[in-house]
Amino acid sequence: MTENLPRGNFGPIPSSLPAISWFEFLLNEDLLEKHLQQDNPDPSPVQLIVQFLQQADAHVVKEPLPPIPPGDNDSIEPQEVKVFIKENKKVKALRLLALRVAAHLKWNLNIILTGVPLVMVQTLITELLKITLGCDFNTVEDRLSGDTVTEEALFALHLYHRWCLMSVVRDSFPVRPVKHFAQMQGQLDSMVSSANEAVIRYLKERTDLSVEYLQKCLQCGRVLRMPIMHCIIIPSEDQEDSLFHWDKAIDIDPQDYQSQIMYDLGTFYFYTEAYTDALHMFTQCLDTVSKVTSPQLSDIDTARLKGYHTACQTLRSVQTPQEKARESLYQLAEQARKNEYQGLIDVIIEDNLKQELTSAYRSDLEDELGNKDDKYSEIYMQVSVCNVIRSVMEGKALVSLLADIVEDAEHSTVDFLIMVLSKAMAGSSFSQKSNLKCFIWHLMDLSPVGSRFNTMVVSGELRNYFTQEEIKEMNQYIKESSSLSYSDIYDDATTMCSSYPNSRDSSVSAGTVEQQLMFMYEPESINSLTRELILKLGRSPAYVMALNEKWKVPKEMHQIIYNLAPSVEQAFVYLLIGKACHCIDVRIFERARQLLLVADRNVYEISYILSKHVRWYILLADLLQFYTTKSLGMNTTLQDLIKKTKTCITSVRLDQDIQPTMAILEHCAAFLLNIRDWQYLTNMENSGSGHIELCKLLACMCKELPSIKSARIPARALWEAVKNVFTNNPSYKRSMSGRMDSAHVRDSTLAILAKELFIDFLPKIKEPLVLSVMVSCLSKFYNIIRDEISCEISSDYLALWPTTVSNISAMNKPGIEEAVVLLMQHVLQVNPSQPSWLRTQADIHFANGQYSPALKFYMEAGVVASDFFSSAVPKSIYDDQVYKRMIKCCSYLQCHTQVAVLCQFAEEIDYATCFKALQERNCYDAMDTYYSCIWDISILEYLVHLHSKRGEMEKKQAALKALTQLDLNSSNPEDIIQRAVQMRKRKFLRALAKQYL
Repeated sequence: MTENLPRGNFGPIPSSLPAISWFEFLLNEDLLEKHLQQDNPDPSPVQLIVQFLQQADAHVVKEPLPPIPPGDNDSIEPQEVKVFIKENKKVKALRLLALRVAAHLKWNLNIILTGVPLVMVQTLITELLKITLGCDFNTVEDRLSGDTVTEEALFALHLYHRWCLMSVVRDSFPVRPVKHFAQMQGQLDSMVSSANEAVIRYLKERTDLSVEYLQKCLQCGRVLRMPIMHCIIIPSEDQEDSLFHWDKAIDIDPQDYQSQIMYDLGTFYFYTEAYTDALHMFTQCLDTVSKVTSPQLSDIDTARLKGYHTACQTLRSVQTPQEKARESLYQLAEQARKNEYQGLIDVIIEDNLKQELTSAYRSDLEDELGNKDDKYSEIYMQVSVCNVIRSVMEGKALVSLLADIVEDAEHSTVDFLIMVLSKAMAGSSFSQKSNLKCFIWHLMDLSPVGSRFNTMVVSGELRNYFTQEEIKEMNQYIKESSSLSYSDIYDDATTMCSSYPNSRDSSVSAGTVEQQLMFMYEPESINSLTRELILKLGRSPAYVMALNEKWKVPKEMHQIIYNLAPSVEQAFVYLLIGKACHCIDVRIFERARQLLLVADRNVYEISYILSKHVRWYILLADLLQFYTTKSLGMNTTLQDLIKKTKTCITSVRLDQDIQPTMAILEHCAAFLLNIRDWQYLTNMENSGSGHIELCKLLACMCKELPSIKSARIPARALWEAVKNVFTNNPSYKRSMSGRMDSAHVRDSTLAILAKELFIDFLPKIKEPLVLSVMVSCLSKFYNIIRDEISCEISSDYLALWPTTVSNISAMNKPGIEEAVVLLMQHVLQVNPSQPSWLRTQADIHFANGQYSPALKFYMEAGVVASDFFSSAVPKSIYDDQVYKRMIKCCSYLQCHTQVAVLCQFAEEIDYATCFKALQERNCYDAMDTYYSCIWDISILEYLVHLHSKRGEMEKKQAALKALTQLDLNSSNPEDIIQRAVQMRKRKFLRALAKQYL
């Protein structure tokens, strides 16, 4: 067996020896340049620097100085032994070789700092300072900020100060330890780490000096001379002193080195959170870099520079100790009021986007200006315009107060309106842009053809927010001729529909009567306008009914109305029902109810079937209003609504000829479920409706809860029903109507609802108990189809359900996963503070490998269950399984210190996982800041040992400080120890919550 023999001071050599050894470069002066010119030299330039400096340090001769003879007063105190360091020719040559390699790398600190230990970089740059400044090491420190130096010395000084700042910034990032080509013996690793920390502490004390020098260097404007390999000559055997040919150095253009200094200063300012100064530096750097055509020195990642610049623009508003707090918009508005309203409009326009001022405050400002003299009329008008825009952006539906203003407005008023709209569109969200676009369409509809407003919208920057089709339609508003008549162009509804695109709510804008009918929702006005169109202007009823594509009448009423004789009453009823359905869609329930009541009075004598459907849609408006707002319509009580709902369901149970639609029926069933009318739902038999049958099963189970024993039988029935919904049965499929044929009523394998109808019905449930039952049921199915014990989802009432499913291969797995996801989105909208639901959502994310959102929901569940950890989190929310999953999440996110702290929370501390996590060097959390949250003595002792071994003295002191806390003394009474544990738990969990929430 062959052994690797030691070679020099390297210790055991690597498995593959380099092609050339370090001492060969001393023997052949030209060998270094030939070696570095290779494509992939072995050893690499960085490895050569390490080798040369290591060998130079190993060959330094240290001789003790003779002791000082004692004086008259003989002292018996021992004298300190001083050492004289003697550098022989070999040591000097090795350090010069390291400098030549650095010169070959063009003194690129990004490369050098990546592969060379910090203490060696300090030796390298100090050696460069010595040979360029021409003075001893002891006097170098005193001349670091001198300005009467040569160009090559100026280069060395700038390089030194850049290295100071870069080293401090790099130390703030967790990095993997540098792998050296030369393996060090014994405890050399810890010695290097300790020396590095000492260098960092020294550099942190000198950052102010380095920043000051680099700022002066930016303004000096001198040309730097960068030493190259041929500037440094290695001394020969016959030559004692080294020779330096500085005339061969390369001139560095000021813009070249200034861009690099700006970048390094910017990163340091960013590190110190001085974002304004950092932004200034990065902005200048971007401008300067673009002017440097062939950089000799600067090595700047442009993409990273732009990223820093964007980050500073975002973070500049963050409050820092050095920055003055920005005045709020309220303070600015109050100052404007005291200063004769100077600058008020700018504040109001800015508030349209930031929305800091309340609507009431802005309304008061408008009223205040309205009561002033005429000299304030212009600013009053501008504030009024801004307030309308603010209301539109908030989504408030209003008939614009600007319509009359725009029609006869001066040019300055229209220009101001366009300007406010442009600024609002530029900085608004997607929903706000939609609101503003509808508002612009509304104003164009109400403005005269060819008005200045319409022209500026089509020709200005606002057109960029509309599609090409919309722009074409807008062009209709700026035609000079406004004498177009529908009687001249359109003969019937078919011609009209084919001539105008249906890209907007109102497709017609050229006829005054049609325009009024578009925006009119008063029944009397609709009736009069309909009569005018049909009787006076000669339009057909079909034409009137086809004016707007949004006036859609449900199909069960559509055919009945079209079968009526063409007349004013036919068009009037159609418009009433169509406008009412549109109001229901946009949740204007009171207006919809008013229109439907008038429609019912008009059709009662004409068609009993149509009247019945209209009344059911009135019921639908009531149910949707109660579901959406928890309020009732005018002159309606909850008992009246319950009575109407049960009457509607009875018509289905009695199998009457006229029956409500499935949409109405499912809202009726959901309503009774949401008001907890268990008694009525459980007594229904043979309803013939899948929605009612599902609600009956849910009501039977909820009625028996919370008794688990009593609820097992109805739970089994619900389980089988849900299983059939998600079972692929090719032999028979239920119709989309949700109704069951009498021939299949007793078929136990038939699904009560189609999968799509079942999933669509879940969001209509709002009762927390019912939602908990559905979450539990679907979660159990989810666990069974995944069959992963380590990723099981927890929920309430899991003990009620079976543990297996027969014929699991026939289950629709994607359908169950879709149902679970949609149900969890719905339940967390109903109550985002339900701890058990939050834990279920966290488990789902964990099962899908989404560790960051899983940890977020675990923390959210703990926060709401313990009032931000002011009390202990219940075991039902945080048990051992949750802690293990949180540990796994933190581990995948490489937050290893958090893993170590969480290991304490389990009933039995997992020391193996904890110690393994603490050994990780690549860690992305607060690291030693969390040591104050550790209460286990064994973990703290391990940390002290670990940091001592690595030579990390600052972190060792942090661990010692946590270890020596008085309340962790094992001799303390139990209550004091428990109080100390709970205090640290609370502190750590709150820190996690602030990070992940």
